[in-house]
Amino acid sequence: MVALTFDDGPAPDTPTFLGVLEHQHVPATFFEIGRQVAGHRPVLQRMLRDGDAIGNHTYTHPNLLGLPPARVRQELAGTSAAIHSTGSYRPCLFRPPYGAFNQTVVRIARGDGMATILWNVDPRDWSRPGTRAIEQRVLSAVRPGSIVIMHDGGGPRQETLAALPHIIGVLRKRGYRFRTVAGLLGFKPTGAQPPATSRRRKTR
Repeated sequence: MVALTFDDGPAPDTPTFLGVLEHQHVPATFFEIGRQVAGHRPVLQRMLRDGDAIGNHTYTHPNLLGLPPARVRQELAGTSAAIHSTGSYRPCLFRPPYGAFNQTVVRIARGDGMATILWNVDPRDWSRPGTRAIEQRVLSAVRPGSIVIMHDGGGPRQETLAALPHIIGVLRKRGYRFRTVAGLLGFKPTGAQPPATSRRRKTR
């Protein structure tokens, strides 16, 4: 199994990412920036209908190291509230910007009901190295249980979009199945959740 994750949305390219994933019948995990959530209720609801997971990526995308605990709590709580305001979903996953965290950050996230999630495959697509480089970096590094970090926001993401179908196709040929991070970790949703549509039921 492998989990594809996307950071820094919701963004203008996010609906196109969802279209690719829907066409490929692949669930993914989106780590959202809280201040960008407003006005994107239909996008987040579409993710949930598709069977995607939505994670917390802080409210303003700061480096949390060195921030006072009160500010860290504000960053996380504000984002969870913004996501929750779009429906009944409350995130159980948190990804610190830049992968920068310490035990205080982990403890605060845990206190808000969230597991802190990093990654072990990073094609550095944010730097726009080219579609072929993104494909090669992901495909050379994925192993069973991998969490792949990519980006649907933070800038133009046409290279990542172009790489995504090839990445999915090759991994499928290698026998990989796709899961959200929550599914990979065996987390179960609680409370009312929008039913996943048939667009994502196929994961192989």
